[in-house]
Amino acid sequence: MQIILQPVLFQLGERFTSTLVKVLSKEFNSSVSSASLITEIPVQLFDKQRNQWKSNEILQWLLDKRRPNRATTKILAICDFDAYSNHLNFVFGEAYLDGSISAIYLSRLRQEFYVLKADEYLFYQRIVKEAVHELGHAFGMNHCRNTSCVMHFSNSLSDTDIKESQFCNVCKGIIGNLHPWQQ
Repeated sequence: MQIILQPVLFQLGERFTSTLVKVLSKEFNSSVSSASLITEIPVQLFDKQRNQWKSNEILQWLLDKRRPNRATTKILAICDFDAYSNHLNFVFGEAYLDGSISAIYLSRLRQEFYVLKADEYLFYQRIVKEAVHELGHAFGMNHCRNTSCVMHFSNSLSDTDIKESQFCNVCKGIIGNLHPWQQ
């Protein structure tokens, strides 16, 4: 299985990209690479009234644009903007369950969004957690009740900060059963 990091309106720094590649390679036992930056998104995917991007439509646009093979490739879009989906006011990320497309949205993962002092280390921790979480969905995982598991639903940033960046033992077993190459 191959995981492709797809930067959208955000160029990951080399140091962070290599860290994310290592974490995702280990957690999913997969090859991880980075694609070239997408610098434009169709304007109709933006909701002017909400001043946010439509996550579900971004996922569909990426799916149509990249057309990944669901059996061999998972794409994680790393988007530097705020987004929402359906009935949620905002999302940190979204994925097609057991699909090939997932995305994380960086705006609300930054301390500065909440008018707090920037914290690069905390920002990177949050990105890793959300990346593993959304890819977990793409690999077929549902939310976990264990609040420290990376697959626990984050209703707020404090939920993200509390959880670990890896699967709990139960979820490790589940993903291993869903995808035997994970073992």
